[in-house]
Amino acid sequence: MIIAVYGASSRLGQQFIDAATAAGHTLRLHYRAKPSEQVPEHATVIVGSLADPTAVREVLRGADAAVVMLGHKDDARVPYIAAATKLIVSTMKTLEQSRLVVVTSAMAGESSGNVGFTMKIRTMFARRSAHDGMMEDRDEQERYVRASHLSGWTVVKPAKLTEGADSERAQMDTTVSVGAGSQVSRAALARLLVQEITTPRFVQQAVFVAER
Repeated sequence: MIIAVYGASSRLGQQFIDAATAAGHTLRLHYRAKPSEQVPEHATVIVGSLADPTAVREVLRGADAAVVMLGHKDDARVPYIAAATKLIVSTMKTLEQSRLVVVTSAMAGESSGNVGFTMKIRTMFARRSAHDGMMEDRDEQERYVRASHLSGWTVVKPAKLTEGADSERAQMDTTVSVGAGSQVSRAALARLLVQEITTPRFVQQAVFVAER
C-alpha cells in the first residue's frame, strides 16, 4: 500500500514511518523543510508548504491512503492545521481518493461520553491557556473531516502521548474512555494507525485511543 504522510517530521510521524515501513508499506512523506533525519530507502520525500496546492497534491500522487498527524509547535502563533487539512481533503476529492485518517486530540472536537468530567475540566483550562486559536484550529480541523463527504475518513483522538514503548494495552475504539490520567505511547498509536489504514474498522467514525 502507498501511504501519503503529512506530519512526517513529528515524533508521532517518526514512529508511524517506522511502523508502516516494518509492515511493508511504501511512503510518500511531506516535510516543510529538508529532513535532517534518515528516511526509509524506498520512501519519497516532498518538501513544501502545506499551503501550496502543488506540494500537497504531489504527496497524494498515487497514494492508496493518507494520514494526517499535524501538530502546533510550542512557539507557533498562527493556526494552520485546519486550513492544511481542508486543502488535503479538497485535493483528495480532485484525485478521487477517499481513505483519510486524521489524528486530532481527545480534547478537541466532539467528545460525546468518552471524556470524563476531570478531563473536561482540564480541557477547559487548556483552551484558556492555549495560544490564540490553537484549540479552535483543532476543532475546525475535525469539523472539516466529518463534513468532507469522503467515503473513507476516520478521526483518531488519542489521550496524552508519551515516549513509552509500544503496549498491547493500548486500545482504539469508539467506546474508549479518556480521563485526566489517560495516556498512550506514540509507538502504540503508530501501530494502531497502520492497522486502521490497512484494515479499516472505523470508517466515517471518530475513535479514541488510550491504554487500558
